[in-house]
Amino acid sequence: MDRRLRILVGLCVIGIGLLGVKKLPEHLKTVEFFQARQYQIEGSHYLTKEIILQHASFPSNTSVFDDFSDVELRLEEHAMILNATVESNWWSSGVILMTLEERVPIALIAPLLAPVDREGKVLPLDPGKHRLNLPLARVIGTSEQMTEEGQIKTMALELERLGFNNPFFADGLSEISIDQYGNAEATWDRDVVLRFRPPLMSQVLRAGLASLEDAKKRKPGDAGIVIDLRFQDQVVVSYGEGGGQ
Repeated sequence: MDRRLRILVGLCVIGIGLLGVKKLPEHLKTVEFFQARQYQIEGSHYLTKEIILQHASFPSNTSVFDDFSDVELRLEEHAMILNATVESNWWSSGVILMTLEERVPIALIAPLLAPVDREGKVLPLDPGKHRLNLPLARVIGTSEQMTEEGQIKTMALELERLGFNNPFFADGLSEISIDQYGNAEATWDRDVVLRFRPPLMSQVLRAGLASLEDAKKRKPGDAGIVIDLRFQDQVVVSYGEGGGQ
């Protein structure tokens, strides 16, 4: 056989083999061994397995070789799911793995006590059922520049940022509000009021807390201390009932 002909035949055989390998999963989808028999979920904290599977809507003949991109899209349509990944391997004995990133409640919006995430999205969660110990967030007045939606998102992002930078301070927050001018007021440690304009920088917060400690030493047991951090390079401390802006 001519050398060039042998090379051509060899290439044809390789091509047919590759084509067969490519189409092999399509044939194996019908094999019972590769049918989905178990669904595992990782990353779920608030959603039950029943709700997740209901939203995923896997076909009854699901195979480990299926494309799960549509399932991922269906899962991400749920108000509680930020990201979803669905995957499997042919050696997994029919196990389908769903890895979820749920939206995390960060505050309760007054007066309805509706949980919201860092983006200000209302989440379908019952605060009582899930025992959500979160600060109360209030909107005080609105304007074209500062809509209610914008205010809620500003407060939620600020709470997340404070929780990351200063968990001790964030854990002591019981309430936060923001007005149409962008002025924020937070109640901390039950009777301390901090006024600021988001974002509250770490060095400014440290200066405010240091002034708070000094104020408590000056007047031990005095309630209603107000720490105003809205002025550049200045911390204003006052005593009284606090509240209001």
